[in-house]
Amino acid sequence: MFFFISILFSGVFLIILSACTTKPVEQVGVKEEPKEGYVILRNGTIFFDSDKTFKTKVELQNYMEQQINKEVPSDIILSLNDKRAYKQLETGNKIKVWSSKILESYPAQMIVEK
Repeated sequence: MFFFISILFSGVFLIILSACTTKPVEQVGVKEEPKEGYVILRNGTIFFDSDKTFKTKVELQNYMEQQINKEVPSDIILSLNDKRAYKQLETGNKIKVWSSKILESYPAQMIVEK
């Protein structure tokens, strides 16, 4: 009788142990939505501000003038894989970016895929 109970207990213990150590299933192929925001160019660096909306061009222009004079104009710096895209950007442009990752730093660096 004792032998049967110990085998039953061992079996239940192994089932619980194996259930706790399985790896979670990762979702593959899920893409993030693009982030939309404004470009601030300063000293060869592309800053990205995605928290603002403006009703008029004057509001946008005033905001950009304020931000460009700050030490850090935005919390995100864009890192472009396509260097030709940099030449097409101007301060105040509204763009959408798809990123592969955001590096933890201040300001954060967003690796742009598209």
